[in-house]
Amino acid sequence: MNTLLKRLRFVVALFFTVALVACASGPKQVFHSFQFDGKSDVNKWDEKIDLLAYSYGDKYLKLSDSLDNPNYPGVHKGKTALPSRSSVSGPMPIGEFLYVKWRIKATGEVLEDRVDLRERLPKNMTNHDLTFSIDQKQLHVYVVTPFPRNPKDEKEIVPKYPHINFYKPTHLTWLSASGMTYEIYPALEPYPNPTHLTPKQVEKCLRGEFLCAVDKPKK
Repeated sequence: MNTLLKRLRFVVALFFTVALVACASGPKQVFHSFQFDGKSDVNKWDEKIDLLAYSYGDKYLKLSDSLDNPNYPGVHKGKTALPSRSSVSGPMPIGEFLYVKWRIKATGEVLEDRVDLRERLPKNMTNHDLTFSIDQKQLHVYVVTPFPRNPKDEKEIVPKYPHINFYKPTHLTWLSASGMTYEIYPALEPYPNPTHLTPKQVEKCLRGEFLCAVDKPKK
């Protein structure tokens, strides 16, 4: 009886050990975001483009969708395009590629592009955003850093909010109006240097702290 009990304990222990090793060897989880918004981007590409498919890597179901082969059968039945905006944030694998397929409404031409991200993303994607915008036949991919824009940057007036100062977007993505952004495709711009922030503020921003560029007043 004791021998049988010992064997049973051994089997249970072995099972949990294998399970833990399997979890540990899975894709590394990094807190970051993947999002796009064709309605809010500078060129409002959803008015001219039908999004047909996209996939940020292949490790996480929520980071991909397809009009022809949706993640959930029937979810896009009767539709001619995918929603032009989506946002997913949280701990998730860093994708090795970004695939986008789209159709130009005016001509019906269908295009697709697959971008190898392995040498284009920053070494540390924690609290960064990956986004894309479509300009007719060209796909643009951006990384939005957790660093806020420089207060000295050019402002613009938004008619809907005339009493609020908005920063003028630096790129097609609307996210560049609030965070320091750089293009990684087709051009590969250098990682932004937040010279308006102190080293302490930079650390706070990289940790994802709210209002990271505002130091607490000393008591």
